Amino acid sequence: FNKSVILHMKLTALLLTALCTQAWADALSQHVTLYERNASLEQVLHSIRRQSGYQLIYNSDYVLDTKPVFIRLRNATVHEALDKALAGQPLTYEIEDNTILIDRLYPSLLAEASPRARAQRVIRGRVTDPSGMAIEGVSVLEKGTTNGTATDSQGDFSITVQNESSVLVFRLIGFVTQEIAASANSFNVTLLSDETAIDEVVVVGYGTQRKVNLTGAVTQIGGEELEGRPITRVSQALQGMVGNLNITSTTAGGAPNATQSINIRGSSVFGTAGGPLIVIDGIQGGSINNLNADDIESISVVKDAASAAIYGSSAPYGVILVTTKQGKKGAKPYITYSNNLQWAAPINLPKMVNSLDFANLFNEAAANAGRGNIYSEATLQRIRDYQAGTFMDETVQNGFPDNLTDGWASWGGGNANNDWFDIYYKDVAYSQQHNLGVRGGSENSQYYVGLGYNDRNGMYNFGDDSYQRFNVRANLGTDISEWLTFNFRSSMSRELFDTPNTYSGKTGGNYMHQIARKWPTVPLFNPDGLYSDASDVRLHLEGGRNKQVTDNAVLTGEFNLRLAEGWTASANYTFNGTFWKQDFHTRTVYAYRPSGAQYIMTGDPNGYHRGSDRTQYQVVNAFTQYEKSIDGHYFSLLGGYVSDLREYETYTASNSQLYSDNIPSLATAYGTSPSVNDAARTLATQGFFGRINYNFNEKCLLELNGRYDATSRFLTDVRWKFYPGVSAGWNVDKESFFEGIKPTVSAFKLRGSYGSLGDQAFLDGDSPNWYPFYPSLGTSRPTSTNWLFGGAQQAAVSPPGLVNPDLTWVTTTQLNLGADLGFFSNRLLTTFDWYIRKAEDFATTGAALPALLGTGVPVENNAGTETRGFELSLAWRAAAGNITYGVRGILSDYRGKVTAFANNPVNNTDTYYVGREQGEIWGYTTVGLFQNEAEIERAASQERLSGAQWKPGDVHYADINGDGIIDWGNNTLENPGDRRIIGNSTPRFAYSLTGDVQWKGFDASIFLQGIGKRDVWIGSNYFWGINGDEWQSSVFDVHLDRWTPETPNGYFPRYYLNGEMGKNMNAQTRYLQNAAYLRIKNLQVGYSLPKTLLNSIKFDKVRLYVSIENLATFTKLIKTMDPELSISDAKIYPLQRFYSFGINVGF
Repeated sequence: FNKSVILHMKLTALLLTALCTQAWADALSQHVTLYERNASLEQVLHSIRRQSGYQLIYNSDYVLDTKPVFIRLRNATVHEALDKALAGQPLTYEIEDNTILIDRLYPSLLAEASPRARAQRVIRGRVTDPSGMAIEGVSVLEKGTTNGTATDSQGDFSITVQNESSVLVFRLIGFVTQEIAASANSFNVTLLSDETAIDEVVVVGYGTQRKVNLTGAVTQIGGEELEGRPITRVSQALQGMVGNLNITSTTAGGAPNATQSINIRGSSVFGTAGGPLIVIDGIQGGSINNLNADDIESISVVKDAASAAIYGSSAPYGVILVTTKQGKKGAKPYITYSNNLQWAAPINLPKMVNSLDFANLFNEAAANAGRGNIYSEATLQRIRDYQAGTFMDETVQNGFPDNLTDGWASWGGGNANNDWFDIYYKDVAYSQQHNLGVRGGSENSQYYVGLGYNDRNGMYNFGDDSYQRFNVRANLGTDISEWLTFNFRSSMSRELFDTPNTYSGKTGGNYMHQIARKWPTVPLFNPDGLYSDASDVRLHLEGGRNKQVTDNAVLTGEFNLRLAEGWTASANYTFNGTFWKQDFHTRTVYAYRPSGAQYIMTGDPNGYHRGSDRTQYQVVNAFTQYEKSIDGHYFSLLGGYVSDLREYETYTASNSQLYSDNIPSLATAYGTSPSVNDAARTLATQGFFGRINYNFNEKCLLELNGRYDATSRFLTDVRWKFYPGVSAGWNVDKESFFEGIKPTVSAFKLRGSYGSLGDQAFLDGDSPNWYPFYPSLGTSRPTSTNWLFGGAQQAAVSPPGLVNPDLTWVTTTQLNLGADLGFFSNRLLTTFDWYIRKAEDFATTGAALPALLGTGVPVENNAGTETRGFELSLAWRAAAGNITYGVRGILSDYRGKVTAFANNPVNNTDTYYVGREQGEIWGYTTVGLFQNEAEIERAASQERLSGAQWKPGDVHYADINGDGIIDWGNNTLENPGDRRIIGNSTPRFAYSLTGDVQWKGFDASIFLQGIGKRDVWIGSNYFWGINGDEWQSSVFDVHLDRWTPETPNGYFPRYYLNGEMGKNMNAQTRYLQNAAYLRIKNLQVGYSLPKTLLNSIKFDKVRLYVSIENLATFTKLIKTMDPELSISDAKIYPLQRFYSFGINVGF
């Protein structure tokens, strides 16, 4: 960083030190930290007295029969500590002049005998959260008295009040305190979460922190925010929920088994996506793709390097911390059930033109290319007759019985009128989700068990495709003794994916491309009533299946020890195993000619392929933490060790010539060229980590993180590396000078962090290199070599390439500056973060070596990137009468550039170069389309782009450098010819807006999400339609808007049905697409049954809702494409609009 940044950091640190010193001198001991398990109430009260310095007055008889206390508070106020300690106890308290008075909860018998008592009434009711979940331990106090009670495990309370003018005060840490007039004999109360975030606990690495003390860039969302969405993967629900958590569709698009690509604060890496570390219940290395959203309690997204430093080289690009639901000690079993029934319809499918327009345009393009007609006049007339209803068949017999061709006319000889997207995709597909959960506990144990079933039917109309997932989770905990607890967590999932093999191939195919280039004149049915060969329907129905099964099991055993007051230790072991297998069967498919003769359409020979992967991940964590609060000074020390081992095995085998398609197996295949392959690799890492937290009266905050990591991927000399992180914060609103503006600005925190992290995953990819320091020999089978010995081909071994013994970690550093503000009693909350992340020592190909070396050049740590961005969030929540409502908006942005790259000394623009911005698009500036020969003669020469004759309707490129010639120069930064940077494909200014409202049991919410700026360049037939010869081209309705002498203002250029079309398809400004969009992602309306009815049927909550996913999209992108899928050539499984109905039940 430059000197000015360092100077500002020093001044900030000096200011914080001065403020903390002043605050230290003025402080009073009014905060306590408690970690007690099964402690007596008297013991807890005296701990509060010692730490706070307050006097304590109570009658010892009052605490004789009280319940044991389980309490866990960090740096809490005295009020918070007493509320928690006395929850569920028959006692209440008052504080006057630094003196705590403990009294019985109910009035004495003498008061009951007084005349005043005759006016008393019994008030009964139930307290719940906004979702209808009962809240236990809520303090219910008659205002102005010591008369009070607490809600039980069902949220119920009963209290005797003095008279009708009494007011009840409902108070619990984490919820907004409410005061309600006791005018009715019974009523129910809904407590809203305390949006001030002062008491919110945020999950961070190896523990939790109160948000008020948080100094890093960490965003947490609750599991309830994922409810009601018809999602298959949790990542789908996270899109737009967190600033700069970027969720994008992969090439699988909207397929039922599709996963999403995830990165935090942008991708800044060479060759990899820079995905975040996934940590589930404190264990790293999990997958978010097979999680059941209903099992999730919360998700924290760690963005800055200082907060992630405790994970070291595992988290160079952020962390996603998932906490699953746990049981509750002493609680009765609480059962929840939810379902979601879905109807899906594809969106943004291209619309094919009718067959007559298609035939005419193909003939026009063929003529422009100097070719003859594709469709004869006789065929054109038959097309007209078919559309007029005077000719009934989609095709005719092609020559039979005149012994010319025993077949049916197709392609240019057919006369059908088919839109193959409508034919191949269903109008509606039905899917369903079901979840069942049970949580509770006894005096010394707790449990949560969750079951999930997700059944997703795909959109393929022929052969069907489907995805199913089964989830089982059990989280158990028990107190072995007062100082030792044991937790056991387990989760298992099974995923089933089944599709016709013609749709996807073994690893994913070009199905959408095959649809796009199928002509509308191709018949679906022959006159004999059978599916036509060219339609490929029979292939999909009878050609065999591609079946995949993925099993995952995660088992964790954990011991937690309480060594002394404030001192704990934990150790756990986790086994995470994923087992995948594939059965791929290619069947022989038969078809029939007009004569009735049978022939093999495909699958000759038939065959069978089997694949299997096994991934095992084992990790051991051991760490200890000590916390202490002395006169307002809070300290926390954490230190630990982690070791993990990854083992991976894979094999594939295939053979052809099955004895029977009814018994697909390797054992029943007799082909003479079987194929067998396998691979195995192992990776081990270990590290030591630590964290120090300090705050003074929650005003001045400091955190230090560090990790010392090693990996088996590198040689001993470069194997270990230390990654530090530091963050600091200042809660300005805690200062005395801030009191005057607190009615307006109720919370104000400044924070900053700086940290360093490592990356070894840059060596991952399609073929991960887990042993980069070992030379690897190349091998060839006899059938694939050109070496002849003894008259026969022989197996061969090729020499290995060079390796780099100095290859080491990529190092990322990140500076983060942020602010958190609350306004109007924190009804309005805002958070802002700005960051700059640098990554150095990416491995790319080294400098060129002499060709006589005879082998490849090794990779070197010689490249770097820089990413800058920001995140802004605003949230407003309020109530008006019976209406509660909220609005939340998020805006984020990032830009990345290359800061070092040693393998491009001439600054070629087709690859990385120093200063290159991530996503930049180079192209020509378009003047327009030539309208006549005179314009072509006056224009700069375009012969270097194409030697073909330029004609009216062709693209007119601008002569940017003024040399009279349109070309690309020598394709370097110094001489790019007439090419310039014309756009950028990086998604910029990602935004979302969420609104919700509740009224008398009704609720509604809307979620909007979009991208503010993005350019895409598409060179495929999805955009251009005709983009070469007839076999790779398409014609959709948008392509009719093209240049002809009669339509000189057409959008697309003159079409050529051959390679000459390429001269008009150079990247250029005219056809650069704007992929910015706004999508109504979800609209949901629900109704919760009233409490009076629920009480009568013994239910705690029943909510019914309807939801629409992907309701509408607003974009300027060409309508043949979806802006969320505008990657590659856009030929991707379409997204769907989901109409769903669901129910949430709790009892």
